Amino acid sequence: MLKKCFGIISWFPDEPVHRKQRLERLNHTFKHLIDLFGEDIEFLIIAQNWQDYKVPKFVKHKIIHKFDKLGILGARKMLRTKFLESKYDYLIMCDDDIVLKPEVENAPKKYLEELDKHQEGFSFIRYGWSLTFCAISRFIYNKEEMCDVDPELNEGYEDMVFPLLLHYKYPENEFNTSYLFSFHQHEAKFQKDHKSTWMVRGIKYSEIQAKTQRYIENFKNKNFNIKEIKRQINEEWDKRWENPETTYVGEKDTYLYF
Repeated sequence: MLKKCFGIISWFPDEPVHRKQRLERLNHTFKHLIDLFGEDIEFLIIAQNWQDYKVPKFVKHKIIHKFDKLGILGARKMLRTKFLESKYDYLIMCDDDIVLKPEVENAPKKYLEELDKHQEGFSFIRYGWSLTFCAISRFIYNKEEMCDVDPELNEGYEDMVFPLLLHYKYPENEFNTSYLFSFHQHEAKFQKDHKSTWMVRGIKYSEIQAKTQRYIENFKNKNFNIKEIKRQINEEWDKRWENPETTYVGEKDTYLYF
């Protein structure tokens, strides 16, 4: 049986209302996952700006790496680093506000059994191949680093670019677990003030979606060179600003085609 951990990236803002909200979300996530998978599951946590926060006592097994703030991409990369330094064979990535609904009997047990069957694999439960509840083996994560695509710099959605890179580059290693759970993130009761860790002013959503689409198009054509794709995208965006009348920026550019 492979050794597995649930990898959580957590960040608490300083502002009291939002800090309390994200703290409550994380506590809910711990309880939710333990209720589903049992009290013996293990957590690998990238904790940012936790200060005096303490993990609830009902969380028996956890490894916590504390930082001030790494940013979205920095935290993703650090989680990979700490996973590869650990004893675990599989990392199950979780946002700190995940809510899963089992769709078949004994879904959690069957999910873990699927991982054991695919020692060199990866799997997603959400359409679009989101990193949320992505299970990735040590074998795959040794092959591929987290893509250097930073959403905070409007470079693309890293939690779509990296999964789709895997999807198109390693199709023989991907296996299906999407039938086991439906996915509900950001439950309504947590949505009073602050939808997401990084949904803040300064993010250009049409630009970030269009750039993500360019990565997807390249992956479909078997071009997996992230550095080169980024260079091409930056050149295209520079030309758009130089010649706005001769370039098309419309709905098609802001819709993601998988």
